Amino acid sequence: MNTLSKRIIAVFTAFCITIGALCVRLFEIASNPSKFVSSTNSHYDFFELQRIRGKITDCNGKALVDTHSDNYVVAKPTLKALNSLQKVTDSKTFDLLKARMQKGNAIYINTYENTAEPSSDVSNIRVYERNSEYQLAQHLLGYVNSDGDGVNGIEYSFNEILKTDKLLTAKILKDAYGRTINGSPIEIMNDNPKTACVQLTIDSNIQQIVEGTMNLYKITQGATVVIDVKSGAIRASASRPNYNSNQLESALSDKASPLLNRVLQSYSVGSVFKVAVCIAAINCGVDDFDYTCNGSCDVDGTKFNCNNSTAHGQLDMQKALECSCNCYFINLAKKIGADSLLETTNALGFGQPIELADNLISKSGTIPERDDLKSSGELANFSFGQGRFTASVLQIAQMIMCVANGGSYVKPYLIEKVTDSENDILQFHEQNYPTIVMQKNDADKLSQMLKSVVENGNAIKAKPDEVSAAGKTATAQTGTFFSDGTEICNTWFAGYFPAENPQYAVVILKQGGSSGANDNAPAFKMIANKIYSSEYLDLAK
Repeated sequence: MNTLSKRIIAVFTAFCITIGALCVRLFEIASNPSKFVSSTNSHYDFFELQRIRGKITDCNGKALVDTHSDNYVVAKPTLKALNSLQKVTDSKTFDLLKARMQKGNAIYINTYENTAEPSSDVSNIRVYERNSEYQLAQHLLGYVNSDGDGVNGIEYSFNEILKTDKLLTAKILKDAYGRTINGSPIEIMNDNPKTACVQLTIDSNIQQIVEGTMNLYKITQGATVVIDVKSGAIRASASRPNYNSNQLESALSDKASPLLNRVLQSYSVGSVFKVAVCIAAINCGVDDFDYTCNGSCDVDGTKFNCNNSTAHGQLDMQKALECSCNCYFINLAKKIGADSLLETTNALGFGQPIELADNLISKSGTIPERDDLKSSGELANFSFGQGRFTASVLQIAQMIMCVANGGSYVKPYLIEKVTDSENDILQFHEQNYPTIVMQKNDADKLSQMLKSVVENGNAIKAKPDEVSAAGKTATAQTGTFFSDGTEICNTWFAGYFPAENPQYAVVILKQGGSSGANDNAPAFKMIANKIYSSEYLDLAK
């Protein structure tokens, strides 16, 4: 046999062996398809349960987002799993699940607080909702869109750090025919992932107190902040009306503008600004100014009235603060002059924005120009916080912190630190140098006057039960009116406690209020009482 014949026989023999092996293989697959198809063409049922996003916490590391969760059940189409589901679902839902599982489909379902009996065929997974219905600090935190991007607030400011491409996922192995493979586990992916974290200065307990108090005292439009006097750390920041990030359509159509963070806006402030006038006067050495109030005063032909044209009689600075006499402060401002008043106003940070984070910046407000104050009427209005003057809640906080902190203040701040997924620090707060506005002994003198306003003056409703406090009320005209023709007023309280060794400064604004003494002073009292006694209010009530 020649070489060519031998080669032909070898090739033919190899061909026959290959065909024979292939036939045996096909026979085995036909006899038991699931055994072999899964190994060559296997794929998964995927259930995407949650988009993973970085953490936002309070100053103590307590979560401010992802605080509410529901139980989700992922189950394979087995009788054992079906029996478990029957115990945690209503009859209608169970029938629907049963019909799907009879077709060989794995399922997942939100069972809320009901937990199914776990097994190899059933897994319970906690799925967190980014924002809950009663979300704390909603305006500060902001919300995310359907693509998982932050839209406003901290979510927007730190979107690039907080956003991840990770998903909380359950998967179950299937064969090429779409049938769940018996014995295959339910695999959970990213159930405890490492993520970046933005830690705020907010104290969730104090935030809860503030928001509960605003709800209780019906501050339906307004803002409140609580700030650590010595460090400038914002411990609470709340705006009203609030909104539910899961119902944005109704919030967008609401005429009350619930999406607006009123802590960052500027408003007419009224008599709370008299504290700044006192600082300017003390710095000028005219804190001993006396005046006799007859209920009104004439300024170049224009009549200015005290509240209800009340004649307050002989007044020094303390008595003028206690009764909030407009005429006293008009004449005090005239005595110290526009230049000194503007110098103090600028030193206190009025007219300057306060940046809390990228794209989270308070309005600068407005200060009358020096030329404007050449008008005696403009200066008179400015002396009790009216006219062209506007300021934010944070700026008023800086002013009251200056007195509480012995004549200096540090700018309010919100971000404590930012860490990446490996817990490496990307950003942290470095303590700012304080801005010194007045001498400590002068600040202490003014602090005693503001303490008397709470204990003996028109802010007596702000007096806490077990701790001393100091502060000032205001009722500011806005030049806008309700439909019945009455003017809309902004009411304020700015104060701090304890008066002798101040720890917290509190500023409360209510839009459309009646008076600072009636609207805001009692709210301050409750906030001080609750913080002092470490209690909190339930927002759901």
